[in-house]
Amino acid sequence: MNQLVGTDFSSPPWLRIGNDKSKGSGEFGGSTLRMAAAAGRGVTNVMQRCESAKVTGYLDLSDCGLMYVADAIYLVLKDFSIDKCNLRNNVLTKFPKKMVNKFENMLVLNLEGNQIEEIPNEIAEWSTMRGLNIANNKLTSFPEALYSLKQLTFLDISGNEISDIDVEQLYTSLPGLAQLTVSKTQLSTTQIEELEKNSKKPPKMRLNFV
Repeated sequence: MNQLVGTDFSSPPWLRIGNDKSKGSGEFGGSTLRMAAAAGRGVTNVMQRCESAKVTGYLDLSDCGLMYVADAIYLVLKDFSIDKCNLRNNVLTKFPKKMVNKFENMLVLNLEGNQIEEIPNEIAEWSTMRGLNIANNKLTSFPEALYSLKQLTFLDISGNEISDIDVEQLYTSLPGLAQLTVSKTQLSTTQIEELEKNSKKPPKMRLNFV
């Protein structure tokens, strides 16, 4: 971990510990100490997962309470190839755009269960991406940039407020799509039927909408 010398992790703003208020009589009351201990464990957990990713290429940061992906994480993984990343069940409010440049060969990304409102155009730079899970976020429209992910085979947009998809463009742009999940969205019955019956639908594609 010598790459982290000089980096202050004493109170990382990217790690959400909670809003427990101190019941002690001073700055270092019992509750404050418990929060500090929890923060320390959280940082250790994240760093251990980064070390594992150096070997496997799979960065699993699910259920870590992350508010954003800190620069320190990219620093630890500098010069290592990461092609799969799991950020499921954190508290991200924005897509981690820096990840596109830092992990150029991303194949699978799981962002399920965050609070992301939009997917930026930068994601199109992951031209070889195969799987994307953006379920249960706060998206209100289908991200246009996804049409550029020509190699995509798995896409989950369920649990978002998406009410419209350009079905013709979707199937034309993503001919290799093997599984599409659109359950618990705002898509109309008409849209679901079009997704099922459109002539350009990939012949082996599985549509999940329940």
